[in-house]
Amino acid sequence: MQKLKLEATEGEHDEADSEQEAPRTVKKPAKYTQKAQESDDSKVQTSSDGEKFVELGKAKRVTVRNFKGSTLIDIREFYTDKETGDAKPGKKGISLTPEQWQELKQATPTLDALVAEISKK
Repeated sequence: MQKLKLEATEGEHDEADSEQEAPRTVKKPAKYTQKAQESDDSKVQTSSDGEKFVELGKAKRVTVRNFKGSTLIDIREFYTDKETGDAKPGKKGISLTPEQWQELKQATPTLDALVAEISKK
């Protein structure tokens, strides 16, 4: 536990100046806020930075962002910063251009068939 030094107020004795062990209660800031928008049963959320994203699971997100003048679809793992409690992007991920995103969407039926084929084994 972390030791905190309490400040003495009027009428208190010197014992308030001694270090006492106090429980650490830190309220974590909200990692994201829910948005009322829905498309294809996916809930669009907004990060503390104002970026819109769709959560793919506990630690994975798809974010559409503007980076150096280019629109990118960013699929990335996130981790929780121990100091601030904020969700921060990890190293694992990929950024797709809109053209690559369209190719991925067009390949979805083929990928679904491959997943089904592997799942049968």
